[in-house]
Amino acid sequence: MPLNRRGYRLNLYNAPAYGYSEGAENLNYSVPFFTSSRGYALFFDNPSKGYADIGKTNKDIFEAGFISGELNVYIIEGNDYASILSSYHQLTGTQPLPPRWALGNLMSRFGYTSQQEVADIAATMKEQHIPLDAVIFDLFWFGDSVKGTMGNLEWVNHTKWPAPEKMIRSFNKQDIKTILITEPFVVQHTLKYQQARPYFAVDSIGRPYSIQDFFFGSAGLIDIFRKDARNWFWQFYQQQMNKGVEAWWGDLGEPEKHPTNLYHNLASMGYKRLFSADEVHNVYGHTWTKMLFEKYAQYYPSKRLFSLNRSGFAGTQRYSIFPWSGDVRRSWSGLRAQLQVMLGMSMSGIPYAHGDAGGFAGGDGDNELYIRWLEFAAYTPIFRPHGTALFDVDTSVFSFPSEPALLDSPYNSIARSIVQKRYQLLPYNYTLAWRQARYGEPLVRPLYYQFPTDTTAVHTEDEFMWGNDILVAPVIEKDLTTRKVYLPAGKWYDEKNGTLLEGSQTIECDVTRFHIPRFIKEGSFVCQYASVASNTQGLSGNEITLLYIPSATPTHEYLYQDDGADKNAMLKNQFELLSFSSSGIKEQGVQIRITSNGGVYKGKNASQKFSLFIPGLEEVPKAVFINGKKWTVNDQGLMVDANHPKNIKGMYLFGRFNCDIVFTGKPVTIEMKW
Repeated sequence: MPLNRRGYRLNLYNAPAYGYSEGAENLNYSVPFFTSSRGYALFFDNPSKGYADIGKTNKDIFEAGFISGELNVYIIEGNDYASILSSYHQLTGTQPLPPRWALGNLMSRFGYTSQQEVADIAATMKEQHIPLDAVIFDLFWFGDSVKGTMGNLEWVNHTKWPAPEKMIRSFNKQDIKTILITEPFVVQHTLKYQQARPYFAVDSIGRPYSIQDFFFGSAGLIDIFRKDARNWFWQFYQQQMNKGVEAWWGDLGEPEKHPTNLYHNLASMGYKRLFSADEVHNVYGHTWTKMLFEKYAQYYPSKRLFSLNRSGFAGTQRYSIFPWSGDVRRSWSGLRAQLQVMLGMSMSGIPYAHGDAGGFAGGDGDNELYIRWLEFAAYTPIFRPHGTALFDVDTSVFSFPSEPALLDSPYNSIARSIVQKRYQLLPYNYTLAWRQARYGEPLVRPLYYQFPTDTTAVHTEDEFMWGNDILVAPVIEKDLTTRKVYLPAGKWYDEKNGTLLEGSQTIECDVTRFHIPRFIKEGSFVCQYASVASNTQGLSGNEITLLYIPSATPTHEYLYQDDGADKNAMLKNQFELLSFSSSGIKEQGVQIRITSNGGVYKGKNASQKFSLFIPGLEEVPKAVFINGKKWTVNDQGLMVDANHPKNIKGMYLFGRFNCDIVFTGKPVTIEMKW
């Protein structure tokens, strides 16, 4: 749907849509929170089945209804979208810091069928120097077939998975995390079915309910609202974590099948009557994610949770949910749909919404589509190529490898460069995660969020802001050689051409050779790693390129750093916050300062090397002062020690200036004079 949802009547009922693309109105995750361009938002705090008629029946009336429960409505005022969303996060919570590895490349498909297969693919990724931080296992870890195995919750095939614990620990030694799928359904005749029956949701007279029309086989649904059922379910998570499993993928959590005559017991929450499925449907996935969050807090108090789940409710973000957009079609229309889904979710307070990069269902092996999808996904909260790759297991469906290393040449090398660029941007991306946890800022924003008074930006829906500084214009049509991009007011740095462009205009961009238009706002400080490693752990402490885009206006930004793992790093002040500030470009010059809060954390280096890069300078600096020490630019453009010309610090070339700085925690001042 378009981002302006006026004129639509939406079902507030979490529901899957297999192979969806543009035009899908009702998907897996519905949040009854609505922002208005008139400076307010409405939040209906009711998780029962409902609807929102946004001027469809009557163009002047917004109507919402729910089948059960109290009608609690919050009216949130604000001067702009940013203040409204910030207030909403104060009410419902921000997302805790993710584990840093979660911002890397997560290897995934539907699905890996043997230990040898997944080890071989991971090795191929390593051979091709494609960074990798986690491997995600779909349902074949607990069975050989799609149907009839859900609920085993054990590695049952010892031929295909001869030593899963050894495999997991081998991955851990390579700093590759293991993530397993689970579902809340237990299919009849599986290993855990009989012991699970007492914990199933029930019928109207209290008997365990058997869902007969479930795709995977007749099954019961775990009553996640019961404390004893949550405890029973958790034991199987803990068994696998004892083997070295790091994180979890929760699937079908809408729940996918939730008959209206099925009932849940909420006695542990203080209620005496049974609740029908429709009354609590939208909060089922929320309660499931909350269970994991609270169990992690109990058993692993320092560990950050990564919970991949496609369903939740308002506020689920405070329990560390990383939702994906469901079973999108592997098509150009499916790719286009991801922008609106992701941006709409982000503006609903769900900051880590993302999609199956490359597409999930169907398709015809379009390499161009896959590459363009990865280009887009590199600037989304989670980077997880994932799609149907069943091959001999099910020849009736189209299969296509989701791992970049398995593409034909030259597409695999193009994909590698995309993944590597994602890793280089990790310092910037991780700081976005900190800003969400600290201030409730979205990682990804529609242009109307950042430029609400720009009438062209407000109606531009095929571009978005990645954080405060980077404008991304993904290529979402096949065979394009050029693409129109609107730049809001101000100056914008085009990294491809190394030029500064004036805003408030639409430009034509060359998108051949798989170029994705990306522009950086003037005044920005963007931190990127100067090199890449095999995973996020290997990047810690690497040299950082500090890109400053000249602006006449004073600006400042932060770089957040911690050990990437401790859940309580912010609470315990075990982090470092670097501040970069600019006085703004003046006639006489510019001053840039780097300061630190003096924070320490596990693994912090005593010093950190920065390469300061400033493009778009119109004059050669006559002198550069670093903490008062004078440097000059000679005829060759080299920045040399004024007293010892053989001592070289950096260079100025064709309007671009760079110099090396070693930061030891004490303030550094760089002053350039024309």
